[in-house]
Amino acid sequence: MKTQQLILILFFGLALFTGCQNEETKHNILFISIDDLKPSINSYGDSKMITPNIDKLASEGVQFNNAFTNIAVCGASRASLMTGIRPSEKRFNDFSTRAAKDVPDAISLNELFKNNGYETISYGKIYHHNDDFGEHWTEIGERAEQADFQDPKAIEMRDNAERGEYGKKNPIIEYPEVSDYAYHDGKITLKAIEKLKDLKENKKPFFLAIGYVSPHLPFIQPKKYWDMYEHEKIELADNPFQPKNSPDIAIEAQHNSAELRKNYLNIPANGPLGDDLSRDLIHGYFASVSYMDVLIGELVDALDNLGLRDNTTIVLWSDHGYFLGEHGFWCKHSTFYEAVHVPLIISSSKFSNNIPTDSFAELVDIYPTLCELTEIEAPSYLQGQSLVSVLEDSSVELKKEIYTRYKQGEAVIDKDYSYTEFVENGQYLGNMLYDMNNDRKQNEDISKKSSNLELVKYYSQKLKAMRAFVDQDPIIN
Repeated sequence: MKTQQLILILFFGLALFTGCQNEETKHNILFISIDDLKPSINSYGDSKMITPNIDKLASEGVQFNNAFTNIAVCGASRASLMTGIRPSEKRFNDFSTRAAKDVPDAISLNELFKNNGYETISYGKIYHHNDDFGEHWTEIGERAEQADFQDPKAIEMRDNAERGEYGKKNPIIEYPEVSDYAYHDGKITLKAIEKLKDLKENKKPFFLAIGYVSPHLPFIQPKKYWDMYEHEKIELADNPFQPKNSPDIAIEAQHNSAELRKNYLNIPANGPLGDDLSRDLIHGYFASVSYMDVLIGELVDALDNLGLRDNTTIVLWSDHGYFLGEHGFWCKHSTFYEAVHVPLIISSSKFSNNIPTDSFAELVDIYPTLCELTEIEAPSYLQGQSLVSVLEDSSVELKKEIYTRYKQGEAVIDKDYSYTEFVENGQYLGNMLYDMNNDRKQNEDISKKSSNLELVKYYSQKLKAMRAFVDQDPIIN
């Protein structure tokens, strides 16, 4: 009898030990989201903004030079990424999107990790709505505050302002003499660092998601980041005009910079903003990016100092790009290159570093990538492709094209062309085609040239096939 008891004790002890080992050896994920970040940074070949920490992270991982959002608006983009499902005309199509409403049966990325024994923590802006699939976080912080003013003058202006589309209009910029940790982004950085210490001590595998709201409007940051840039040397967009031959729907119906014009003080309702205001906005955006970059550096340094980097993959991404006056646009909400091109950096202890890739990638690819990295079985309905083969060999061309959309606009982009069709309820409204080798800034629509009719037909067929695919309800088991 005693022998049997001893065997049982040894058996259950071994099982417990093995279980603890499995928990400890699960691969961790540090998931860093940045709102509204265009990849105009050094690691992407543009020296306008000062981002040494993101540049360093790129050198320590794989940078995707051709990464794109699947829809250039925050709520929809985040819902798509977190469920692995592409947007469509009727699903994930505006800033207020709720993933749990549009695809209630989907297995969210945070649910997947939670179900597989991970601590799932969300600080800041991951989904647009803090409670979207909120039950699948083991810990969730306060809702991200985008208008976290610290300057008494700015607070007074906001409190006395007229009402905008979504509440009282806000000042567009502030840069008071305050600590880095006065703002929400600074506070969540400190909170995340403390959480990493706790996770280290308790040996818990984690999916830690940190969502920075900078550089989203309003452009607010401590003064030292504003002072990093010489105001008079800030360059304005050199193409503040509608692309030649482009359809009016590309400018009027698809994009009118409403986010900026309807919600912030002293912004004209229509027409050009003027050089002084434009330079203020660009300066504010740059300063906000540099502020956020420093916080990311502190977060990654903490991961290193705690000895967690060797078993962690860092994924840094933005929900979409950003206009700073190009084509007269501000913000995003378009299929133009500035709105859809995004930074994507994956730094993992599993792969070599400092190897950029030109393989095309989409944000919808992140979900299956994390499944493969952590050896978690992926849901069968995922509509992206794992990027692990590219992480293993940056010369691999996983995709030759990407698909993105906004409202009536649906676009396919490859290394040679960007083609958009405008379609609403099955009705064709117009199109545009840009030569991405000779006209990356998309200043001339060449879709109406007789020499390009076959090209238009070719890309139109691609969009038709993708439209038919995404218009189906995803099959969720």
